[in-house]
Amino acid sequence: MRQAADANWISEIASNAAALCRTRTSAPWGMGIATYDGVMFHYVVEGSCWLRGSAVPTLELEAGDLVLVPQGLDHDILSSLDVTPEPLEDFLHCPSRPITGETVSTLLCGVYLSGIKMVHPVLNALPPAIYFSREEIERNPSLSSTLRQLTAESEAPAPGSETLIQHLLDALFVYIVRAWSASISDNLPGWAAALRDPNLSRAVTAIHASPGHPWTVQTLAAEAGQSRAAFARHFSARMGEAPLAYLTRWRMVLAARLLLGRETSLAEVAEHVGYESEFAFSRAFKRTYGVAPASYRRTCLRDLYLTR
Repeated sequence: MRQAADANWISEIASNAAALCRTRTSAPWGMGIATYDGVMFHYVVEGSCWLRGSAVPTLELEAGDLVLVPQGLDHDILSSLDVTPEPLEDFLHCPSRPITGETVSTLLCGVYLSGIKMVHPVLNALPPAIYFSREEIERNPSLSSTLRQLTAESEAPAPGSETLIQHLLDALFVYIVRAWSASISDNLPGWAAALRDPNLSRAVTAIHASPGHPWTVQTLAAEAGQSRAAFARHFSARMGEAPLAYLTRWRMVLAARLLLGRETSLAEVAEHVGYESEFAFSRAFKRTYGVAPASYRRTCLRDLYLTR
């Protein structure tokens, strides 16, 4: 059951728009990444650097190390901690950075611009930064192979590289989260730990498999194999919210994602996420996102176009 639940939530994490950049420069250097609406990773191909942020741990990264910052938190990547970083946009658009001296670093940095509000609840369960040392990566064939291919494609682009890189970026995110999921403690609170709970795992998997089903606390309790009262208490204690609150939040996540497709009408989105009328759906959506579904769709499609 846990393997099925893992497969479900990993496959649900969308990376609708992803970008990759490669930078090679000599110390001193630093880039500052402001709070953003996405997920970012940094892979050190050559040399070393530091990760620092107001809400992320300070880490020294050596060649072969990888770090994922999954919650859009501001952070800096620096050649040393005494460097004042440039804003990321200025750093990337600098016309030329001559290689001087022996302290050279090469980084691959990627960002998944899927929108924090739209993504799976697992992102809220992830730590502020997920770090893998070179040794840990080498022990993970899928992760190491994907990083090698990304590095090769970025260093020597060829016909089809852009398409291949997009697929590799999607695979990389899955492998990172999968590796983290396999290593977490059963005692962790929240959504990720709930996957280790056989009762809650059955209920959560049912919600994600059929979000449009007319679920009640009683029917979800039956899925979990518990009484209604015991299930409601257990779910709230482990998940941090009531069962139907979680159901509504997940439906709104799916609705926001579906709204990115121009071909899907509002009525079809409403039906898919379990609402019998556009009016009821629009009211629930506006409570969650602060705007009507049609306005949300126009804004997101415009922003997605501008990032490409």
